[in-house]
Amino acid sequence: MYRVECSSSLNDLFGNPESWNSLSDGIPFRQTCWLKPWWDQFGDALEAYVVVARDDQGQICGILPLCRQLASPRTLRFMGDNNACTDFASILLDSSATAAQSIVDAMVQFLCLHAGSDSYGWDFLELDGVSAADPIMRSFSASLAKAGVIVHAQSRMSTWFLKSAESWEQQLSNHSKRTRKKTKGFLEAVDKTPGMQRVLAQSAEQVDEFIGAMIELHQRRWNAVGEPGSYADKRLRDFVIQIAHEMFQSDRLYLPVLWLDGRIIGGELGILSDDLLYIYSSGFDLDASELEPGRILAVNTLKYVHDQGLRGIEYMRGDEPYKPRSGAEPTPLLQLRVVAPRWWAKVCHSAWSAQFELKQWARRRTGRELVKVVDMALTS
Repeated sequence: MYRVECSSSLNDLFGNPESWNSLSDGIPFRQTCWLKPWWDQFGDALEAYVVVARDDQGQICGILPLCRQLASPRTLRFMGDNNACTDFASILLDSSATAAQSIVDAMVQFLCLHAGSDSYGWDFLELDGVSAADPIMRSFSASLAKAGVIVHAQSRMSTWFLKSAESWEQQLSNHSKRTRKKTKGFLEAVDKTPGMQRVLAQSAEQVDEFIGAMIELHQRRWNAVGEPGSYADKRLRDFVIQIAHEMFQSDRLYLPVLWLDGRIIGGELGILSDDLLYIYSSGFDLDASELEPGRILAVNTLKYVHDQGLRGIEYMRGDEPYKPRSGAEPTPLLQLRVVAPRWWAKVCHSAWSAQFELKQWARRRTGRELVKVVDMALTS
């Protein structure tokens, strides 16, 4: 019923963004505006491996956007992988369609059939950024398990979603009296603090200026605790700058900064979908920490989301304390390791699994939190 093929011709696939994006469920990290810039920056040592399902009329009805590492072991990963932190990665298809399971099964059959081939062979799928709440990826895992393929899913962190209440008063009522008072104070801080302004990027020049300042503040914060910071990689800097301009051109960029006496002391990079705001990155001036620029921006962002009638804020990956404190709810973010139905891959996985269990034992012995293992096939 469905014809499945593997394509490495990204010019053809990305050249038809309407067809690709129509299957993204409105999530920007699955769309060409995110994946094409990622490929431009990070795809030089990779081979595109896009599994495409077509219906009996030749129309694309499913896309599994992978790339292949050619060195041994041959590993397939989602486009958008590595420190770009592409959350909600998935198979692109209409999850409400009655044929969704059939499309997933056809893709699994293709992967299993070609695992040992010269052209499309693979040893492992290492899939990061998968939401435990994604029904399509649950179906994918269940279909792989049914075919006898090993699927190991683990979680080290969550994504965090803060749902908008029906009214601003109701939004505040979810918190203690003390928190409500502080929230109101942060909303008023911009007007009451001499020399402070909150400005949204309104031009290409401001996009460059604000992004540059946010990245610098982000790096300074992490460097202060001895960490290199995400943007130590120039490719990631260039990728994020390109993304910001892509989103600005399509009116989907949310980029507020706080000015104080002529200098930027805080900034957030957000991406808008039809009904959500995704907060991707932020940076705050440690020298202005007594003013809490991060809290000021976060509260103003929450008010903005409410005023725009959006469904809520997706804070994305990371278990920073401010996320549960804001009232956001967690969903485990998964890494899937899929083992090709080949003896050599299974032997390699046995060694990997033994090492994983040894690390879990060490965590138990030292009182550290265990890596959570999730059976995605059973949640389907």
